[in-house]
Amino acid sequence: MQLFSLKLPIIKKNDPLLEILINEIKNSEIGIQERDIVVISEKVIATSQGRVIDLSEVKQISNEAKELADKYDMNERFIELILRESSMILGGMLHVILSKTNGFLIANAGIDQSNAGPGKVVLLPSDLKRVVWDFRNALRKEFKIEHLGLIIADSRVQPLRVGTIGIAIATAGFEPIEDCIGRPDLYDRPLEITKRAVADDLASAAQFLLGEGNEQTPIVLIRDVSVKFTDNPQTITEMAPEECLYMNIFSQYLQKKK
Repeated sequence: MQLFSLKLPIIKKNDPLLEILINEIKNSEIGIQERDIVVISEKVIATSQGRVIDLSEVKQISNEAKELADKYDMNERFIELILRESSMILGGMLHVILSKTNGFLIANAGIDQSNAGPGKVVLLPSDLKRVVWDFRNALRKEFKIEHLGLIIADSRVQPLRVGTIGIAIATAGFEPIEDCIGRPDLYDRPLEITKRAVADDLASAAQFLLGEGNEQTPIVLIRDVSVKFTDNPQTITEMAPEECLYMNIFSQYLQKKK
């Protein structure tokens, strides 16, 4: 497997990201090939969508936002945006809130203050499932490629682990999950529950090259990777809360505390 980072100019609010990306690929030595997977940082997509918010413009603050701001020592305008972007607030600690947003658990609803400018934040992209297919199909058509995958990537923390890893918050053009159930292990015992999070694994690999600071490398091309390319993926990365190990254990823990 090979990974190549692609440097872009600084993407500003409402810039035509897809057009810029196509031009940069054409002008790069790397190019784009059959069976490549393109990984794009969610932040440049959100910025190009105009999802950059000046906190001073958040005027209507709910009582819930004020209470959470006091509880977790956070900006009440920031928390108001978290509430608007989330379907569920699970709790928090000093300076951070855990929310359910777009079907997964994430700190502060994925709202980021880095690389946003003074007093501003960047929300997660809107219409993720539509955008990831639009980008994939446009690149496939432009470069006349039959098999092409695309990942919109973000970073997240893991329970009881320090630091962030990559997560694929949207995928297109390949199966994001590999079902290993039934395959034999080293001792011929069939695997019972193993499913590989292929898209998340690739997003984590790309995190080594995706610039979190001033690198201006929000695009990574992954080459020579074995995935199942398809226009109609049959697997999804999301699961219902009642099927999730962490959600089940956390809920039981909270019920015992009452």
